[in-house]
Amino acid sequence: MLTNYEQALILIEKLEKRFGSITKVPDSNPKMQEIHRLLPLDRPYVNYERVNWLNRKGYSIVYIAQVTHHSKATISKYFSTYNIKSKQAFKYRVKSNSSTAVYYGTSLIHLASLLLHKRISNTATAERQLNMRGFSVKKSFYVWYQIPDGAYYTLNYLDHFAVKNGLDSYIYEEGC
Repeated sequence: MLTNYEQALILIEKLEKRFGSITKVPDSNPKMQEIHRLLPLDRPYVNYERVNWLNRKGYSIVYIAQVTHHSKATISKYFSTYNIKSKQAFKYRVKSNSSTAVYYGTSLIHLASLLLHKRISNTATAERQLNMRGFSVKKSFYVWYQIPDGAYYTLNYLDHFAVKNGLDSYIYEEGC
């Protein structure tokens, strides 16, 4: 199913072929009226530059909607229309007590499995095993921009650690 934006683009292309430019199409033209129905100009202004910046920093769609005073649906539709992907927040920071290495992840089980090279079945076991091997675990809420460059991170769809190197170094899941 095409979005309103995609439907409007198809109509605009047809009108431009016929009239040479969309600016030459009379407002009374039924296809032009359909474009206005699909893309009403009286919609509240969305500062997409700010939305994109907040998304690049790693804020959730819900947070972006709140701070820009728009609905979650408006932000989600914008992301969907332009195939924009959001970043996951990280829940855990694991620090090695014997080095400066810091690791971030969305799942402590996944973090521990990668660090300890063994299969771990639950969060309590993961924390206990990490503590026994000289790691400290902190549970909190880390947005992408808060993770320092040079830190290691993993996501549930990664089978390895990656190094954060700027806001654009986030590794998105293939096919999403």
